[in-house]
Amino acid sequence: MTATDVARAIVQSCLDSGVENVVISPGSRNAPLSWAFAQAEKAGLLKIQVRIDERDAGFVALGIAKVTKKPVPVVVTSGSAVANLMPAIVEAFHSAVPVVVVSADRPESARGKSAPQTINQFGMFGTFVKSQVDVKAESTNISETSDVIAASISGRPGPVQVNVQFELPLMPELNDLNWQPTTPIKKSDSEPIVDKKQITVPARGIFVLGDNADAKAVVEIDLLSQSIGWPIIWEPTANAHMLTNAISHGVVLLQAGVAPEVDVVVTFGTVGLSRAILGLLKNAPLHYAIHSSTSGPDLPDPVSSASKILESVPVLNADKDSEWLSQWQELDAKATAAVSAALAVDTLTGPSAAQCVWDQANDEDQLFVAASWPVRHLEAYASKRNGLQVLGNRGANGIDGLISTAIGTAIGTCKRTVLLMGDIAFLHDVGGLNLGEGQTHPNLTVVVLDNNGSGIFSQLEQGASEYQEHYEKVFGTPHGKDLWVIAESLGIPAKQVTTKTELKFALESFQKIPGIKVIVCLTGDRNAENDLIKQIVSQVSNS
Repeated sequence: MTATDVARAIVQSCLDSGVENVVISPGSRNAPLSWAFAQAEKAGLLKIQVRIDERDAGFVALGIAKVTKKPVPVVVTSGSAVANLMPAIVEAFHSAVPVVVVSADRPESARGKSAPQTINQFGMFGTFVKSQVDVKAESTNISETSDVIAASISGRPGPVQVNVQFELPLMPELNDLNWQPTTPIKKSDSEPIVDKKQITVPARGIFVLGDNADAKAVVEIDLLSQSIGWPIIWEPTANAHMLTNAISHGVVLLQAGVAPEVDVVVTFGTVGLSRAILGLLKNAPLHYAIHSSTSGPDLPDPVSSASKILESVPVLNADKDSEWLSQWQELDAKATAAVSAALAVDTLTGPSAAQCVWDQANDEDQLFVAASWPVRHLEAYASKRNGLQVLGNRGANGIDGLISTAIGTAIGTCKRTVLLMGDIAFLHDVGGLNLGEGQTHPNLTVVVLDNNGSGIFSQLEQGASEYQEHYEKVFGTPHGKDLWVIAESLGIPAKQVTTKTELKFALESFQKIPGIKVIVCLTGDRNAENDLIKQIVSQVSNS
């Protein structure tokens, strides 16, 4: 088969596997694929996003696949272009997202001979892909490609690689330009039958919900918690902040050492943003962990404390303690008062800016929250509320590619989206703001917490006074940049704010502006921010 024939067959395989979106980075060797995908878009069968930078392309595909739960190919040319996808693929693997790497390659005969843009790219993702195939240049049968693409959404979802060798010529003959793929037949999904475990547990237990993509299981836990009278501690991307027994500031209660002692902890999803939660798991007499079928392959047991790992939400048999839940709720009310008092000042801090974004978001909005301090600020200081879908890259917890991932989620859902991130993460993926002409510009407001460097390290071992000699250079990493100016240089509306009043006004006014917008929150001295966090914990412990 010619390069054109192979490319068309692969595009048809993608369509038959449910592909509706594809991300392409321009190149020469992937020209057959790019042309065939463009023809599929012309036929109305999928939508294409184009990114100059393959790293950004990978994260855009990750974002779209994360919210649509359908395979999203990212199409790149040969050589180092493929290597730029590694960070996104690592995240996709650990967060169970069906990204399909479609990497164009030179013929096998060119490998190891210093041919231009030729590296050993098949298999470079190692254990971070579920399945992979190397399509030979002379291949006449690419049926294995369909199996590999299907593997991205079968069982536990995850990324795969389709590496395609192409011989010249790369473009179709002039008399063969009008190809149109076949409209795929939609398949119905059948839900697997789940065997519910019955477990007898002590009355004084607690649920801890972390990052997950299993809304059905969250509803089950909501009902179960009400029936046995257990409180729920939640991380932002657990999407459990609206549950009946949700505790707003559970992490702060643990940090302050005032939380009641628990006899059993049941966790769901990826947990462990804070050391307080990890300490709770390590010291709990009994810990059951639920490993959702929608999560990655790693077991949800961060401190090896789980006595049993379950495949689904169990049936818990417990004698209901009528005072247990009310104890947590009364303590939570005191923590809420302490948090509100500490964050009442109009001048912005990281915690108050994060809390403001949380409170200002509409019920139907989508919030993408970055790793490092932003997600921890929400974990500690955001109150339970209705609505608002929360997302993040919690598979590997990296700060790379966040702008691109958030753009992908906004494209995938067509929802108004807010991205809450730090200044270092913003600079890490500032290229993600570079959308070309004709590209989809989603309704995305980027809110940057700017404390001129990496603030979170001040709370860790390296932030101790005895390590200050080299702290600022290798950990604090001050950047000294006006981030709103960088955004405006790319043609993006941007505003810098220093108070909660200004932030609220900017969020409200930017709702009326289409496309991408940037709000930079100057949150002051990093050490002062660290002192504020300690102050809140101290107030709760003494209340």
